[in-house]
Amino acid sequence: MATFQVTSAQTINRATQIIDTLASDALRGRLAGSDGEKLATDYISNEFKKLGLKPAGENGTYFQVMTKYQKVVQNNTLVINKENIASDQFFVDTNLEQIYSKKAKELQVKDIPSGKSLKEFREELLKETAVTMVWIKSDQHKKELATLQFKSANQKHLEDVSSKQAIIWVVPPASALSKFKKVLLDFKQEVKKVEMRNVMAKLEGTAKAKEVVMIGAHHDHIGILDAVQEDSIANGADDNASGVSAVIQIAEYFAKRKRAYARTILFTTFTAEEIGLVGSEYMVSKMSEEELKNIVALINIEMIGKPSANGKRKAYITGYNKSNLGRLMQKNVRAARINFNFFADPYPDLQLFMRSDNAPFAAKGVPAHTVSSTDIDFDSYYHTVNDEIPSLDFQNIVEVTKGIIIGIEPIVSGRVTPSRIR
Repeated sequence: MATFQVTSAQTINRATQIIDTLASDALRGRLAGSDGEKLATDYISNEFKKLGLKPAGENGTYFQVMTKYQKVVQNNTLVINKENIASDQFFVDTNLEQIYSKKAKELQVKDIPSGKSLKEFREELLKETAVTMVWIKSDQHKKELATLQFKSANQKHLEDVSSKQAIIWVVPPASALSKFKKVLLDFKQEVKKVEMRNVMAKLEGTAKAKEVVMIGAHHDHIGILDAVQEDSIANGADDNASGVSAVIQIAEYFAKRKRAYARTILFTTFTAEEIGLVGSEYMVSKMSEEELKNIVALINIEMIGKPSANGKRKAYITGYNKSNLGRLMQKNVRAARINFNFFADPYPDLQLFMRSDNAPFAAKGVPAHTVSSTDIDFDSYYHTVNDEIPSLDFQNIVEVTKGIIIGIEPIVSGRVTPSRIR
């Protein structure tokens, strides 16, 4: 059985170097689609390039790019018959950057037809481009308007903004129902294109090159938060610069060894995990059924910067009993006679198996699990500005990284094959 080919001191130094870069204030919390995320993915791809790993992204690059859109409202004023309409009483439903009108006759005014929901009527209006003001009168339609407003406020990214609808949903003042004669509509927003990037690099196998072992971690975090003691940057040192450091070090281990491996290793870091597994779901959507069947295992690494609740030199694996990957990894480290253990996720109520980037792959039957150590149930720094480098246990990061390498080496070598997800 192979052993880890570097000293602990060197590995701690390397982990520190990687995490210092990814969790620095310069990256502004690595929000998906931000300049900080771009800096992070440039850094990760350059580390892969230096190792001689082959690009596995689009068009011969290390990147798989997702284009999305973001709407940022800058002005939102509606006055009807000299009455200011409160912001919760109307909603400008448009992808246009500006709508301005001071003349009531410039607007179409419609009621929602009897028996139709707001959603059904909206589907009809999406086909029109005229500025249309729709009166919201019934209690049911008012509830639907509140739902539409809530969804819009919480939908940070859109897939498409090509539709040119211009709908103003309004709970009208009493005066407008008798006579709609004066209006001031002043709406302005910025529609920005946002690019998010998965990073993908591979070390090609030999005898079983079509079969793939994936090593992954998400590189994004949550960006800028409300300031706490003048600190507003959510650096994400544990979540998940620690996991990315393990991916890079595992890549370094396998790429620098003077031997060939039977199976291909795909090293990837995912974007937009923090906003709903967007990057990993996109990656799965771009893979054929055959490609997914050829993924022998995905080891997703998340938050390994602190010792587990079960003690040091241990890491838990989510969905432990859904395939035998965890048991194989535990068997392999035991055979190597190192002081490390993998154990089952101790937080079943948190449903962690479906909350990280392994989940979209597991849904397709891939033996895809997340390895973690941080006691997430009691981690007060999780998703706060306090998730900083001084809070990390770098020896723990070294031990978990070492455990994963030894745990997966027989799989990469083609000697053992995990069972599919059940």
